[in-house]
Amino acid sequence: MFSNPIVFYGLIFAATLLLIDGIIRLVASSRRKKSDVVNRLEAIKKKTGVEEAYGELLRRRGMGGRDGEQTIGNQISSFIGQTGLELSLTTRVAFFFGTLCLAYLLSVLFFRFGTVMTYVFTISFPFVMAFLALNYVRNRRIKTFTRQLPEAIDIVVRSLNAGHPLTAAIGLVAREMPDPLGSEFGILNDQMTFGSELEQAMLNMYDRVGAPELNLLTVSVSVQRGTGGNLAEILSNLGQMIRDRLTIKAKIKAISAEGRITAWIMLLFPFALFYMILFLVPTYYDKVWESGYGAYIVTGCLIAIFMGMLVIRRLVNFDF
Repeated sequence: MFSNPIVFYGLIFAATLLLIDGIIRLVASSRRKKSDVVNRLEAIKKKTGVEEAYGELLRRRGMGGRDGEQTIGNQISSFIGQTGLELSLTTRVAFFFGTLCLAYLLSVLFFRFGTVMTYVFTISFPFVMAFLALNYVRNRRIKTFTRQLPEAIDIVVRSLNAGHPLTAAIGLVAREMPDPLGSEFGILNDQMTFGSELEQAMLNMYDRVGAPELNLLTVSVSVQRGTGGNLAEILSNLGQMIRDRLTIKAKIKAISAEGRITAWIMLLFPFALFYMILFLVPTYYDKVWESGYGAYIVTGCLIAIFMGMLVIRRLVNFDF
């Protein structure tokens, strides 16, 4: 059957077509999930009612309650809550045991640690991986929120200039903007609707998100409510300032790109060299492992590489 080239090429074409179709469906599903905040909130409202819709979103992220009560009591839970992930207990346990097994396999098959180092590496690896993964998701969410914030401020300004109250402007942002900003402003609007003060509700939103630019918005609104003034003009200037701040960040990131890529090359090059030599000459490192000091040498090298990576990152990362 496969000796016929037409059949063989036909199967390759069908497999490629199915692969492309799967990728397109995956990308479309991901985009729809990010932009379909209104439908998701409406579905929750139909099940639990308007009063519980946004509270349900908080509880899914481990931030149950309202007003000051929904603030996480410790830094670890707050850090996880700012990722916006809805992680069930089953998912957390599965991730922990999965990374635990992966760490054990790596320590036995690749690093060939001793008994003590194997246990230390196996136990610490899941926590390090969890922190890195959550930190990546948290930073990506904060960046997305920050990019959406000037547009949301413009919506509030136009709504205020049209004569709408601030609560109506916030509700408009919650309905029109996609995640993550749409959901967060929806929670803000829900808290204000059911009796929370604006300043407290915005401080709670800042705790949930962690974006520095959101703190500027919170302070601006609080000062305006205490001293008076044209809120629309204040917010308009704030939106332009945030845009300028993002532009400066982008320029600095472009200028420091060479240093950052150098840091990654210096981090990955020793591993690439190690496995290249191991592939070309499998017995090259046997004397190192047989000496009994191989695990300690590898650990010291990894620590030195990591410290060098941190030093270079400190040189090319700037405080804005």
